[in-house]
Amino acid sequence: MSPLNTQANSERTRVLINLTWLVPGVVGGSEESTTDALRALAADLPADLEIHLAVLQPFVSAHADLVESFCCHVLAATGSNKFARVLAEQTWLARLSRKIDAQVVHHAGGVVPLLHPGRVVLTIHDLQPLDMSQNFSTTKRLYLRLMLGRSAKAADVICVPSAFTSGRVMALLGVDRERIRIVPWCLKVGPDVADAITHSTTHSTTHSITYSEQSDSLEQSSVRAKLEQRGSPYFLYPAVTYPHKNHLMLLEAFALLRQSYPQASLVLTGAAGSMEESVQKRIRQLGLSESVQRTGRVSAAELDDLYAGASAVVLPSLYEGFGLPALEAMARGCLVIGSDRGSLPEVLAAQDLVDAEDLTAWAAAMQAVLVLSDSQRAKRREAGLSRAAAFSPARTAAALCDSYRSVGVASERSAPGEASHDH
Repeated sequence: MSPLNTQANSERTRVLINLTWLVPGVVGGSEESTTDALRALAADLPADLEIHLAVLQPFVSAHADLVESFCCHVLAATGSNKFARVLAEQTWLARLSRKIDAQVVHHAGGVVPLLHPGRVVLTIHDLQPLDMSQNFSTTKRLYLRLMLGRSAKAADVICVPSAFTSGRVMALLGVDRERIRIVPWCLKVGPDVADAITHSTTHSTTHSITYSEQSDSLEQSSVRAKLEQRGSPYFLYPAVTYPHKNHLMLLEAFALLRQSYPQASLVLTGAAGSMEESVQKRIRQLGLSESVQRTGRVSAAELDDLYAGASAVVLPSLYEGFGLPALEAMARGCLVIGSDRGSLPEVLAAQDLVDAEDLTAWAAAMQAVLVLSDSQRAKRREAGLSRAAAFSPARTAAALCDSYRSVGVASERSAPGEASHDH
């Protein structure tokens, strides 16, 4: 409920961003990527755009800075009742679009409501439900196939985070390239982490990057402390145990690595997903109960500390619409070993990529990290920091603004009354 830009309305494109799908703490990486993009937009909002947000009640406290940065319209609902939330998109959101005379309505959650006044910008983060349908229930798969296809047809412009996702949208939804805009995700590293990266040093014994002792704001990880006390170099995989995250292959590769480096450890953070029982079983079968630390979800500060001590972050995922975990790791000065699937090749350097299903190659890649000299590690680390810096908030904001402008121009060219049509 912040004040609006004072420039005359006639000179601005009025954009309403639909965030009624964004239930804080529930929707995963799409919440982080969307709110990071909005913060990038707020940092240097162009005078020709007027941004409104349609949000749920919990969003107000979860992202208070964004509420202050834009004109927010709050739906009096928590989002816990999905049916009520979807109904509100068809009614409350449509009325709001007309009330503020939105020229562009950005549906940032992948689905366009049946009733959608105004020109439409749609964000599709990935098409995993279609590409890896075996990981979803039949009901959800059919629903998403129907809704994604219909939403893509309704959109004037579709924003995707990567060239990989762009290709899948064209192939699976039949969208012309001209309607697609790549809006890469960005990562704004907080001052504590940035300062820690600046003062990080390399250790010749564990080949790990550690924060300066002055970084007292970081929460020390008991897992890291125990491993370092034992002199155990460790690899970190921060991921929910979903099928596409490929934990089972990683465990096999790690077991192979330990034949040559029995002191090595593997830390698996992230909440329990549908593969949790299988992951725990495979750990026991491979005799890795002592060397694999399954922490579950950890605090952001503890995860930062685990990043700091890791020999490398490993990302064997079979599918990533963008590859945010790789970006997060590089921005913190971590070395990364990633799979060659999905969008990860767009984020990582070629030398960091490994065949997602070749466990021998993964074991060799992890071993190669452990034997790097300090100068080799520093060079690879600096290359990662440089790649991460390329995914700047300014780049994300500029791409998003260009998407709004392209649709806004089309809206202005429409005959009176057509700018707020229902597709």
